[in-house]
Amino acid sequence: MQQKVFEALRWASSFLEEYEMEQGIAEVLLTHHTNWSRSRWLAELQTELPVAVLEAFQRDVKKAATGVPVQHLTGKETFYGREFTVTKDVLIPRPETEELLEAVLAKIEEMFSPNLPLRIVDVGTGSGIIAITLAKELAHRCVPVMIQAVDISDQALVVAKKNAEIHEANVTFLNGDLLEPLTEKEQCVDIVVSNPPYIPERDRETLHKTVRHFDPETALFGGADGLDLYRRFAEQLSKVVATPALVAFEIGFDQGDSVSAILQKAFHGSAEVGVKQDINGKDRIVIVKI
Repeated sequence: MQQKVFEALRWASSFLEEYEMEQGIAEVLLTHHTNWSRSRWLAELQTELPVAVLEAFQRDVKKAATGVPVQHLTGKETFYGREFTVTKDVLIPRPETEELLEAVLAKIEEMFSPNLPLRIVDVGTGSGIIAITLAKELAHRCVPVMIQAVDISDQALVVAKKNAEIHEANVTFLNGDLLEPLTEKEQCVDIVVSNPPYIPERDRETLHKTVRHFDPETALFGGADGLDLYRRFAEQLSKVVATPALVAFEIGFDQGDSVSAILQKAFHGSAEVGVKQDINGKDRIVIVKI
């Protein structure tokens, strides 16, 4: 049975609402399955969808209603104006991480000469969004950079490398645990940036099902209080950062004081540590100037 575009959308929105899922998912999936822009399908509301397209659309709507992230169904997500491949092996990019990128780019302009090459490492790169975005944005600003990206997951690195190829980003990918690939080679860098797992284990059951059941656990949880990775970073940072150096972490909304204290202790009070709030007024980024 065929349906017109508006009928398919109306059914999908109602179905998703019944399962307490965002109705906007219907529009994302319609765009994906028709390969039409939003303006195109708005102009085609009275057009009948081909049966194969309608059936595929309906199947994915039903999957989304069970909690499968729409990004896993479409295989992509937009970050900082670029489209990235995502899979079940990587954390789905979030808008908060765009604010981390903005903060890092601003500090680079403030702290470093535009003519000197920068050595940057993105730790826990996942889909590669941070490293790749920095590579592209700094290239546009004619800033010479050498960017490395580390992840402990082989599967995540496959996705990250694919994204780097798609965006023609010059990034070197390393498999390893936090900064160990650098400490093992006694490498120093000017900038360390990371969006590490920071959700406390106690908050597991409060997460939305699209996150709890589908994002990789290793990219979500940071121990009992969510701070385990920051503590481990604190043990390694002094071995890899040059002077001057910049360290930037994404954090949980209530972790600003705790992460700041961990990093102040790591640098024996010699570093300038600040907390930056996100667009919603919540602690989201810790910046360390060394």
